[in-house]
Amino acid sequence: MRQFNYISMSYIQEEELLLWKIKDTGMPNFCLQGLLEFQEFCDWVKTYFSHPDRPLKFIVSGSEHQGIYNMGGDLSFFLHCIRSKDIEQLITYANLCIDAIYAIHSSFDLPVITIALVEGNAYGGGFECALAHDYILAAEDVQFCLPENKFNLFPGMGAHSLLTRKVSPSEVNKLIRSDTMYSAKNLETIGLVEKIIEPKMAMQSLYQYIAKIKERFNFELHHIQCKKMVNAISKEELLAITNLWVEACMKVASFDLRRMEILAKAQSRIARVAI
Repeated sequence: MRQFNYISMSYIQEEELLLWKIKDTGMPNFCLQGLLEFQEFCDWVKTYFSHPDRPLKFIVSGSEHQGIYNMGGDLSFFLHCIRSKDIEQLITYANLCIDAIYAIHSSFDLPVITIALVEGNAYGGGFECALAHDYILAAEDVQFCLPENKFNLFPGMGAHSLLTRKVSPSEVNKLIRSDTMYSAKNLETIGLVEKIIEPKMAMQSLYQYIAKIKERFNFELHHIQCKKMVNAISKEELLAITNLWVEACMKVASFDLRRMEILAKAQSRIARVAI
C-alpha cells in the first residue's frame, strides 16, 4: 500500500475497512501541503479499491494526535494571507478544503459508508470534516466547537450545508452563532453524533458498530444514498460558500486579526501539550 507524509492507513480486509488517520507530525490541522496530499490520497483510494480482490464497505477517519481529532483551519496561514492581501493563496486553500470535504461527503465515489472516529476534540474545520461523514462515533469526553465568530468570521468549509441537512434550522443557528464547546453527549441528543464510545476503547467500539451495520449493509448503504439524494449537497454550493468566506476574510479588522492570532497561539500550546 502507498505511504503518505500526512496520513497513515490501515486496511483490515476481513472487516472490509480502511482506517486513515492524520499523522502525529506537528500541528493537527489542515495545512496546505496536507490538503494537497489528501487529493492524492482520494485518487489512490478510488483506484486501489476498484479492484475486486480488495473488498471495502467502510472508510473511517481518525487522528494519531492524543486528545485532538483536528483543530481545523491553519490560522497562521490565514493571518499571513490576509495581512499580505494574498487572496489567490487563500482561494486555493479554501477550494482544497472543499475538495476534501466533498470527497468525504460523497464517500470517495465508492459504495461505502464513511465514519468519523472522534477520540479527541474537533474544532472548526475539524468539526466540519467529522460532519462530512455518514456517521460520527465520539468518545464521551470529546468536545466540538465552531469558534470562527470569535474573530468575526463564519465556518466556511461546509458547516452551513452539512448542518442544514442534519438538524433543525434553530440548531444550525445555535451551533454556528455560538462559540460554545459542545460535548459528544450534547451532539448525540440532537442527532449529530451516532454513538458515544468509551475512551481508550475506540477500535473495539468501532468493530462492534460496523458488525451491526454489516448485518443489513445493503439497506444502510442505500438508505444513506437516498438521504443524500433528497437533501443533496452540490460541490458548487460548497464552493460558493467558501468563496464568500474568502471575501469575508479580506474584510476583517485589525482587532479581529489579533483575536485570530491569540487563538492560533493557544492552539499551538494545546498541540504541544497533547503531542
